[in-house]
Parts: sequence; structure tokens; C-alpha cells
Amino acid sequence: MGAELLTPQSRTKSSFNASRFPDSHDPFWPRIELSVLRECLQLGEEVSEARLALAVRFAAIDAAREFASWRSALRRRGYRRLEEMDGHANGRALSVCYRYFIAAAVRRGLLAGPAAGGEPAHE
Repeated sequence: MGAELLTPQSRTKSSFNASRFPDSHDPFWPRIELSVLRECLQLGEEVSEARLALAVRFAAIDAAREFASWRSALRRRGYRRLEEMDGHANGRALSVCYRYFIAAAVRRGLLAGPAAGGEPAHE
């Protein structure tokens, strides 16, 4: 899974045509396109759009906690968005780490199911 696959700049065809992003997105972090994440994680239609969006929202909350100190330090230095650091190796590395964290948390949440403490299954 390449981190670039989770960004809106990488358009790929999907059975889910609409470009959707989680609605609780912190503008500091890179946006995660749901259809691209779906393809990257090879999720079939058995995972509904609503379930995927919910899993991404939970993952974004976890990521915000995990990377809070980085965000605070960069904000103190005047960066409003992580994208502003694209020219710096550390900025790119943090962006890649964030995207991988989201993808891994989504996969874990979707595969774990309710019995393992994952999100509830929607049938």
C-alpha cells in the first residue's frame, strides 16, 4: 500500500464513484479519499460506504491523539497545514506515517468486528 494512494491527487477508478472525505476532518492533516482508501485496502462492496466513513472517522480521532504533539509543535512554528511542509523530508515522513496509521486503523477496525472491540457491524 503506497501512501500516495490515499490522497485525492491519485484518482483511481472504483465501483464507488463519488469522491468522499470524512466530514470530521481536521484541516491540518492530509485528506483521505474514501474511494481510494477502499481500493488500497481492497475492500469489497460488503463494506458499506457508511461503515467505511465511520471507520475513517474513528481512525482520524485515534491519529489526532497519536500525532498531537507533532501537530502542536508545527502549529507553534506557524504551519497551518502539514502540506506546507511537503518540501521537507520530516514533513513528508509525518504525512506518510499519518496515512499509514489511518489505513491500518481502518483495516483493524473493519476486520476486528464488534466481538474484538471494533466498530459494530452494519447489516
